[in-house]
Parts: sequence; C-alpha cells; structure tokens
Amino acid sequence: MNIEKIKKSIKYGKRQNKKPVLIILMGLPGVGKTYLSKFLNKKYSFTVLSGENITYSIFGTEKCLGNQYKEAYETLRSLAIELLKKKYNVVVDGTNLKYEFRKQIYEAVGKLSKTVLIYLYTSDKIAFKRANSRKENYKNLKMIMSKCSPKKFKNFKNQLEMPRNNEIYYPIKSDKKLFENIDKIIKTLV
Repeated sequence: MNIEKIKKSIKYGKRQNKKPVLIILMGLPGVGKTYLSKFLNKKYSFTVLSGENITYSIFGTEKCLGNQYKEAYETLRSLAIELLKKKYNVVVDGTNLKYEFRKQIYEAVGKLSKTVLIYLYTSDKIAFKRANSRKENYKNLKMIMSKCSPKKFKNFKNQLEMPRNNEIYYPIKSDKKLFENIDKIIKTLV
C-alpha cells in the first residue's frame, strides 16, 4: 500500500489548539455527505477523510469488496488517529451505514476527540437523483465522484443500520437548511 498516495487524497484543514472534533458522516449515496464535508473544510477548516478517495488511492477504484473494504476502513481509522493526535478536526466522508464499522472508529479514536455522528437523510427519490446527476471524476484524488445504479442504491439501503442509542448523533435532513443546522451543531463542538 502506498501511504503517500493515500495522504495525497486527504483534503487538509488547519490544526487546532484544543481537543479536536471528529465528525462521522452517515447516509445513503446522494444525501449530501461530500457536499457537507466540503462545507466543513471550507468554513471550519476540517480535514476531510473520504472513504471513496482512500479506496480509490489503494485499489484504483472506489468500489471495493470484502477484505478490501476492511483494509480501506483500517487505513481510514489509522489516518484519523494520526490526524487527531496532531490536533486536526476531522470529518469522515463515507456512507458509514454499518454500526460495526462506526463502532470500530469510535473505539479506535477513543478519547482523542469529541466524536459525533451526523446522519444525513432525504427522500430516496432525491438522493438517487443527486447521486446520478453528479459528474463522475476519477482524476482528482481529493474529489472522487461516482454514480449509483438502482441496484447498488437498493443494496446500500438494505445495509443501512440506523444510529443506536449509545452513539452521539444528530439526524439532519439534507435540505435548504442543511448548513444552518450544521452551524448550530458545530458551535456546540468547537
């Protein structure tokens, strides 16, 4: 694995002087996770760890199977730990639909950060339309964009495990008030 290539896929923010914040984005394709991560990077200087970008950097495709998924998540977790130790606020941009993978992130980062889950949602119709209206882009490692077939969207939906009571999470509708609602949450964290 080429860790330097993977690090080139990271969209860095600025270091903080206080305990860093880790935001884990969760939601189906097309709900606005990447859109939100760009906002968090630009307005609040969060460092963006994108599951798609990391997977593409490792395997040459954003689609991964079984053990590849495990390897990509292990890499993401180790990068998150490294960045949090250096006092970067971090946003994990990925579907994060399975509780087991979220739990592994929580356990790995422990008390290094204030950690929250933001569950983005919208109607399936809107999410599917958004996921397929974006242009595919595989040239910029910091902004891998892919489309989502109806079959793949259904598979993602079947994997969705709602946030559990032991997770600190905010359900946020991805609509015109998205940034306004996120601003309120961020003010309580930073």
